[in-house]
Amino acid sequence: MATVSVAAPAVLHARDISLGFGDDTILAGVDLEVRPQEFVAVVGASGVGKSTLLRALTGLLPPQRGEVEIPRGEATDTRAWSMVFQAPRLFPWRRVRANVELGLEGLALSRAERRRRALEPLALVGLEEFAERWPSTLSGGQQQRVGIARALAVKPKVLFMDEPFSALDAITRRHLQGELADLRQRTEAAIVFVTHDIEEAVLLADRVMVLGGKRGDTPAGVIDVVEVDLPLTARREHAEFANRVQAIEHLIGPGPAAAAT
Repeated sequence: MATVSVAAPAVLHARDISLGFGDDTILAGVDLEVRPQEFVAVVGASGVGKSTLLRALTGLLPPQRGEVEIPRGEATDTRAWSMVFQAPRLFPWRRVRANVELGLEGLALSRAERRRRALEPLALVGLEEFAERWPSTLSGGQQQRVGIARALAVKPKVLFMDEPFSALDAITRRHLQGELADLRQRTEAAIVFVTHDIEEAVLLADRVMVLGGKRGDTPAGVIDVVEVDLPLTARREHAEFANRVQAIEHLIGPGPAAAAT
C-alpha cells in the first residue's frame, strides 16, 4: 500500500451528494474524502453512475443536493485538478511536447517554463525521448501515456481518470497498470479512478468505492468502501488479492458488472 498521511488535510470532499438529470436522481447519498497521494477507485455495474460521479467531483455537473468542495490550486502556475480520459484526445497537428504543454497554456508561465514543465512528466511516463514526435507515430499505449503526462504537467491536487485503459489491448493495458502503480508513488496528486474492471481497481487502489443498489425508481448509492490494504509491489500475486476481488464482485452481485459505464 502506498504511504498516505492520515494527518494530511483532504484535497477533495463530497458530502451527501445526490446526482442526476432534471428530476431523475440516479445516485444518492455519496460521501467521499480523498487525501494527497491516495488512490480511490470507483466501480459498479453498468449505468450505476460512475462517470456521472466523476463529473460532479470535478464541478462539471452540479449535484442535485449535497456539497462538493473542489480542490483549488495554490498558485497561478498550477491547476486544482486534471482529467485523463478513456481516449488520449491528442491534437494530431501538435507534437508530443506541444500536446503536453496544452494544459499549461493560460497559466502564469513563460514559454521556456512551459517547455520544462512539459518535459518533466514526459520523463515520468518514459516518453521524454519522444517529445518531438507526432502523435500518429506513437502506439495506443504511448498516446495514453502522453495524456497522463499532460494531466500531470499542471501539478494537480487531484488527478481524475475515467476508464483510461479500457480502449487498449490486454497486454498494453496490463503494462500501463504497472506503470501507473509505480507512477502514483512519484506524484503528490491524489487519484480518483473510475473503472469497470474490478481486478484493475484492486490492483491499483488504496480504497475501492462500490456503487450499486439501484432498483426501479430507487437511485443507486454507495454499497461499501473496501480497504485494499495490500502492498503495491507484486500485488496481483498476493495471496489475498483474489479474495478482495471476489468480495467486491459479491457486493455488486450478478449482472453486467464488467460492462462499460
